[in-house]
Amino acid sequence: MKKIIILILLVLIETNIYSQEKIEILKYARTEIKVPEKCEAKSEYEIIDCNGFSAQWLFLKNEMIEQNVHKQLFSQIEQQFKFKRKKELRFKSQNQPFKGYGYELKNGDYKIIGFGKIDDIFLILNLGFKKKPKKNNDLTEFEKKFITFKK
Repeated sequence: MKKIIILILLVLIETNIYSQEKIEILKYARTEIKVPEKCEAKSEYEIIDCNGFSAQWLFLKNEMIEQNVHKQLFSQIEQQFKFKRKKELRFKSQNQPFKGYGYELKNGDYKIIGFGKIDDIFLILNLGFKKKPKKNNDLTEFEKKFITFKK
């Protein structure tokens, strides 16, 4: 009986370890982005605190856009953090136009929430920075996979 219990526990532990495999590729629309070394993805659609940078995105269906769900989501996301200033932004993601807002947070961080279309897929993009990027040279190569500023 003891051997059976130990065997079951070992199988459960082994299954748990393998189910928590490290995510090495992010799925950004139809683009695959390699997770940088020393960074850890929370899922294929979210990376948190990769050297002070975070990115999350949510795909939306055409029907959701027609029903203005993206505007409701913007409002809900915005309510989740405290900010000092909000500024309208236009930028590119994967060389596609995005519209959104930049937020100077009360804790000193900077957040960008944007809406656009990549590979014919609508998405809301939620980016976090420890320091406000002002130009493309302020961005790492990894960050440029999600955002570039218009010149």
